[in-house]
Amino acid sequence: MVRPSLLVVLFSFSLGCGLAAQPSTPPAPSSKATAPLRLGVLGASVSDGFGCRLSETRTDGVYEATFRMATMLQLVCGDRPLQIEDRADGRMFLGVKRVGGDAAAAVQKAEPHAVVALDYLFWYCYGLHGTKDDKEQAEVARLAKFEQGLAELAKFEVPVVVGDIPDMSRAVGKMLVASQMPPLASIAAANARLHAWAKDRPNVRVVPLSKLIQQLHDEKVVEVAGKRFAATNEQPLLQRDELHATPAGLAAIACVLVDELAQAKPEFGLPRGVDPAAVIQRAKALLVKQAAPARSEPAKGEPARAGK
Repeated sequence: MVRPSLLVVLFSFSLGCGLAAQPSTPPAPSSKATAPLRLGVLGASVSDGFGCRLSETRTDGVYEATFRMATMLQLVCGDRPLQIEDRADGRMFLGVKRVGGDAAAAVQKAEPHAVVALDYLFWYCYGLHGTKDDKEQAEVARLAKFEQGLAELAKFEVPVVVGDIPDMSRAVGKMLVASQMPPLASIAAANARLHAWAKDRPNVRVVPLSKLIQQLHDEKVVEVAGKRFAATNEQPLLQRDELHATPAGLAAIACVLVDELAQAKPEFGLPRGVDPAAVIQRAKALLVKQAAPARSEPAKGEPARAGK
């Protein structure tokens, strides 16, 4: 299902706020940060919010909500108005060239001031490329497909914040099948290519997602704007599938992305060094009370349970 264009998360602003559209790079918003900042969001299932549900039991019932990258970016930015073209799509693994290309085209059409692409390149590297019978040819095909992802991002002249390729081998047998997992040498080659590609493009900033995931596995923490944000048993940063972020994990990476963009473009008026814990507190304000489960009568001969 195609999502509505120019999704406005939590805020409602019109396009007539002094943002004159240009045929190429859109103008930066006012330094006073009163006009909405137009962001494009590209990505796969993590940015699409797969399984990213926050639940809290309160005195009057259970409250829940699901979260996407677009929502978390708005929560990180607080009262900084954003206008988001959200094209993150968990179906990228089904056909990365078509789904990824269509998403990038839709974001381009929206003329964003910047693009956030945390896991956009993931399936341009992961997945089965080529044939199982010829592993060498498959790896050549994998890196060729990765070039296609870079080509899509190269079409943007505005700032682009993109994640590199992490080692998610712990997810094999849980969410990933073995044939979808690239050799570690291919991941290293893809990341080397990404950094070389970005070096010649001053508008591109690479977030070391691979380092963050490794740090999470080794130390149960991630570094956010120079501060350590720890995973706990009560608040893990990865879901049980070892692939997708929990709300706390998505909040942490959204803080990293916003901080990178704020460094690249101070005139955007974005916050620096936001604490993911504060973002989670804002997220809890969005939780919605769930309807109580329907009360069922005990079967004949079955005693009623306590509390019913």
